Amino acid sequence: MENKIIFIRFTYWYGAILDLLVFLDMIISVIFEFSVSLSNVSSDISYKYQTGTGSFLMLGWTILLLWADRKPIERKDILLITAIPVVIGITLINIIYTFFWFLSLITFFFFIIAYLIARKIDLS
Repeated sequence: MENKIIFIRFTYWYGAILDLLVFLDMIISVIFEFSVSLSNVSSDISYKYQTGTGSFLMLGWTILLLWADRKPIERKDILLITAIPVVIGITLINIIYTFFWFLSLITFFFFIIAYLIARKIDLS
């Protein structure tokens, strides 16, 4: 059972680290008009607003995943909410606009597997 808990906690941290990296990329692209994912970042105000808003949602999700990690089984539903719709939505956007879709698929499977494992663990 200990290995299952380790995998579940790994999944929370994996997601949190990815979200933090995306937050940093997004906020840097807003502030400095540079991004690691796009060669030409728009200086358009609507782009900056949408990306800036999205960056803080990514930061919030980072914090949410770290919070869920404190009680990984009790807060297992965060795994499912992260997989569907968050990771699926990000995967669709990545398929359309970037080459990072494979990372999104790996992330989706981590979260679904961790959720299914967590559902089977009885804490009583």
